Amino acid sequence: MVGNTCAKPRGIGARTGGPRPLRRASGRVSAFVTVALVAASPAALGYDSERARAYFARELAECSAWYTLVAEAPGLDEITRIRFRAVATSLVSTAADIATEPWAVTQTDFAAKNIRREMGYSWKNYAVVDKEYGQRCRDIVTDPVARRRYWVDRYK
Repeated sequence: MVGNTCAKPRGIGARTGGPRPLRRASGRVSAFVTVALVAASPAALGYDSERARAYFARELAECSAWYTLVAEAPGLDEITRIRFRAVATSLVSTAADIATEPWAVTQTDFAAKNIRREMGYSWKNYAVVDKEYGQRCRDIVTDPVARRRYWVDRYK
Protein backbone atom coordinates (compact mmCIF):
# COMPACT_ATOMS: atom_id res chain seq x y z
CA MET A 1 0.00 0.00 0.00
CA VAL A 2 2.84 2.36 -0.78
CA GLY A 3 1.61 5.77 -1.84
CA ASN A 4 -1.85 5.39 -0.31
CA THR A 5 -2.70 8.85 1.00
CA CYS A 6 -6.18 7.92 2.13
CA ALA A 7 -5.56 6.49 5.58
CA LYS A 8 -8.70 5.25 7.27
CA PRO A 9 -9.00 4.90 11.04
CA ARG A 10 -9.00 1.37 12.37
CA GLY A 11 -10.24 -0.17 15.56
CA ILE A 12 -13.04 0.94 17.85
CA GLY A 13 -15.42 3.31 16.19
CA ALA A 14 -13.62 3.27 12.82
CA ARG A 15 -16.89 3.15 10.92
CA THR A 16 -18.60 5.74 13.08
CA GLY A 17 -15.85 8.31 12.94
CA GLY A 18 -14.17 7.31 16.19
CA PRO A 19 -15.21 7.00 19.81
CA ARG A 20 -16.22 10.66 20.12
CA PRO A 21 -19.80 9.98 21.29
CA LEU A 22 -18.37 7.72 24.01
CA ARG A 23 -15.91 10.37 25.10
CA ARG A 24 -18.54 13.10 25.09
CA ALA A 25 -21.18 11.09 26.94
CA SER A 26 -18.80 9.53 29.41
CA GLY A 27 -17.14 12.90 30.00
CA ARG A 28 -20.42 14.56 30.93
CA VAL A 29 -21.60 11.71 33.14
CA SER A 30 -18.17 11.26 34.70
CA ALA A 31 -17.88 14.96 35.40
CA PHE A 32 -21.29 15.05 37.09
CA VAL A 33 -20.67 11.95 39.21
CA THR A 34 -17.12 13.00 40.07
CA VAL A 35 -18.16 16.50 41.13
CA ALA A 36 -20.99 15.11 43.21
CA LEU A 37 -18.79 12.49 44.85
CA VAL A 38 -15.93 14.89 45.53
CA ALA A 39 -18.44 17.01 47.38
CA ALA A 40 -19.15 13.89 49.43
CA SER A 41 -15.50 13.29 50.31
CA PRO A 42 -14.61 13.02 53.99
CA ALA A 43 -12.39 16.09 53.90
CA ALA A 44 -15.11 18.21 52.34
CA LEU A 45 -17.72 17.08 54.85
CA GLY A 46 -15.43 16.88 57.84
CA TYR A 47 -16.19 13.23 58.69
CA ASP A 48 -13.48 11.00 60.06
CA SER A 49 -15.29 7.72 60.44
CA GLU A 50 -13.23 5.03 58.72
CA ARG A 51 -16.06 2.54 59.03
CA ALA A 52 -18.49 4.85 57.23
CA ARG A 53 -15.91 5.47 54.50
CA ALA A 54 -15.35 1.73 54.05
CA TYR A 55 -19.05 0.95 53.75
CA PHE A 56 -19.60 3.84 51.39
CA ALA A 57 -16.67 2.72 49.20
CA ARG A 58 -18.01 -0.85 49.17
CA GLU A 59 -21.40 0.42 48.11
CA LEU A 60 -19.82 2.48 45.32
CA ALA A 61 -18.03 -0.65 44.08
CA GLU A 62 -21.26 -2.67 44.21
CA CYS A 63 -23.09 -0.01 42.26
CA SER A 64 -20.30 0.10 39.72
CA ALA A 65 -20.88 -3.61 39.18
CA TRP A 66 -24.62 -2.96 39.00
CA TYR A 67 -24.32 -0.28 36.33
CA THR A 68 -21.88 -2.45 34.36
CA LEU A 69 -24.43 -5.26 34.41
CA VAL A 70 -27.32 -2.99 33.43
CA ALA A 71 -25.22 -1.70 30.51
CA GLU A 72 -25.24 -5.27 29.16
CA ALA A 73 -29.05 -5.57 29.25
CA PRO A 74 -30.56 -6.94 26.05
CA GLY A 75 -32.34 -4.39 23.90
CA LEU A 76 -30.64 -1.37 25.46
CA ASP A 77 -29.85 1.46 23.04
CA GLU A 78 -26.17 2.29 22.55
CA ILE A 79 -26.28 5.79 24.05
CA THR A 80 -27.83 4.50 27.28
CA ARG A 81 -25.32 1.64 27.33
CA ILE A 82 -22.47 4.16 27.07
CA ARG A 83 -23.92 6.30 29.86
CA PHE A 84 -24.28 3.33 32.20
CA ARG A 85 -20.69 2.26 31.53
CA ALA A 86 -19.49 5.80 32.23
CA VAL A 87 -21.36 5.87 35.54
CA ALA A 88 -19.86 2.47 36.45
CA THR A 89 -16.37 3.76 35.70
CA SER A 90 -16.89 6.89 37.80
CA LEU A 91 -18.22 4.88 40.73
CA VAL A 92 -15.31 2.44 40.83
CA SER A 93 -12.88 5.31 40.40
CA THR A 94 -14.36 7.10 43.39
CA ALA A 95 -14.28 3.89 45.44
CA ALA A 96 -10.60 3.63 44.55
CA ASP A 97 -10.05 7.22 45.70
CA ILE A 98 -11.65 6.41 49.05
CA ALA A 99 -9.88 3.08 49.53
CA THR A 100 -7.31 1.77 47.02
CA GLU A 101 -7.55 0.86 43.37
CA PRO A 102 -6.85 -2.89 43.84
CA TRP A 103 -9.44 -3.05 46.61
CA ALA A 104 -12.08 -1.22 44.55
CA VAL A 105 -11.51 -3.42 41.50
CA THR A 106 -11.65 -6.59 43.61
CA GLN A 107 -14.86 -5.45 45.33
CA THR A 108 -16.43 -4.56 41.98
CA ASP A 109 -15.51 -7.95 40.50
CA PHE A 110 -16.85 -9.75 43.56
CA ALA A 111 -20.09 -7.77 43.45
CA ALA A 112 -20.52 -8.47 39.72
CA LYS A 113 -20.18 -12.22 40.28
CA ASN A 114 -22.59 -12.06 43.20
CA ILE A 115 -25.20 -10.07 41.26
CA ARG A 116 -25.02 -12.48 38.31
CA ARG A 117 -25.37 -15.44 40.67
CA GLU A 118 -28.39 -13.81 42.34
CA MET A 119 -29.91 -13.39 38.85
CA GLY A 120 -29.37 -17.07 38.20
CA TYR A 121 -27.29 -15.96 35.20
CA SER A 122 -30.51 -15.09 33.36
CA TRP A 123 -32.12 -11.78 32.43
CA LYS A 124 -35.47 -13.40 33.21
CA ASN A 125 -34.54 -12.95 36.88
CA TYR A 126 -33.51 -9.32 36.54
CA ALA A 127 -36.35 -8.10 38.78
CA VAL A 128 -34.81 -9.96 41.73
CA VAL A 129 -31.58 -7.99 41.63
CA ASP A 130 -33.22 -4.75 40.53
CA LYS A 131 -35.21 -4.84 43.74
CA GLU A 132 -32.04 -5.20 45.80
CA TYR A 133 -29.64 -2.88 43.96
CA GLY A 134 -31.61 -0.68 41.57
CA GLN A 135 -33.00 2.09 43.75
CA ARG A 136 -30.02 2.19 46.09
CA CYS A 137 -27.60 2.59 43.20
CA ARG A 138 -29.75 5.23 41.53
CA ASP A 139 -29.79 7.11 44.85
CA ILE A 140 -25.99 6.96 45.09
CA VAL A 141 -25.60 8.42 41.62
CA THR A 142 -28.24 11.12 41.99
CA ASP A 143 -27.39 12.17 45.58
CA PRO A 144 -24.10 10.72 46.80
CA VAL A 145 -23.86 13.27 49.61
CA ALA A 146 -27.06 11.94 51.18
CA ARG A 147 -25.86 8.35 50.87
CA ARG A 148 -22.51 9.24 52.45
CA ARG A 149 -24.38 11.00 55.24
CA TYR A 150 -26.43 7.82 55.77
CA TRP A 151 -23.25 5.83 56.51
CA VAL A 152 -21.74 8.53 58.69
CA ASP A 153 -24.92 8.84 60.75
CA ARG A 154 -25.08 5.09 61.12
CA TYR A 155 -21.55 4.85 62.52
CA LYS A 156 -21.20 8.00 64.63
